[in-house]
Amino acid sequence: MAYQSESLIAQAREIREASGVSQRALSERAGLTQSHISQIESGKMEPGLSSFIDMTRALDLEVMLVPKKLVPAVLGLVKAQATPDMHIHAGQPNDKRFARAERLVKKMKHLYGSSADLDRIEDTLRFLRRVNLSDQEMQLVRELMARLERYQASAQAAPIVRDIAQNLQRLRNSIAHAAPPEPRPAYSLDDGDANA
Repeated sequence: MAYQSESLIAQAREIREASGVSQRALSERAGLTQSHISQIESGKMEPGLSSFIDMTRALDLEVMLVPKKLVPAVLGLVKAQATPDMHIHAGQPNDKRFARAERLVKKMKHLYGSSADLDRIEDTLRFLRRVNLSDQEMQLVRELMARLERYQASAQAAPIVRDIAQNLQRLRNSIAHAAPPEPRPAYSLDDGDANA
């Protein structure tokens, strides 16, 4: 599955599951076979645009193109208008990845005992989960978590866990201490309005 569509498909699957809609019920609503939906959701098949739109509309969702500059405003409106029964995924699309990483850290603490590095990883993941990460930042988190999963049971895990904790802490610090964006003027005159 292409990385670009992976998060959209994951969000649609999460909304389907949270709504209590089975793949079979979704297939009836969307006019697709249940096996087709299963293959799309499991990443075995890249959905065509029309199939994806049929799936999302059957879940009472709408796919829209929004100018990139307006995404924060649109997300704010969606959150403001959301009712408790709506399953809004307007923020961090990587919640499942963070939940999996947090479970891994808890498992390691249970098996090997708590450590300052594991505590730091856990705290940093909690912070990163609440901010909107760029694709590059999320890729770094994914790589570090994959590395932690790979080396969790090895004898040389302690220095690797320390390195992962330090890298996550650096990412957190760069986000937390980033220079604020330049303020934008409330209005601006076009070149032709200089004499106004």
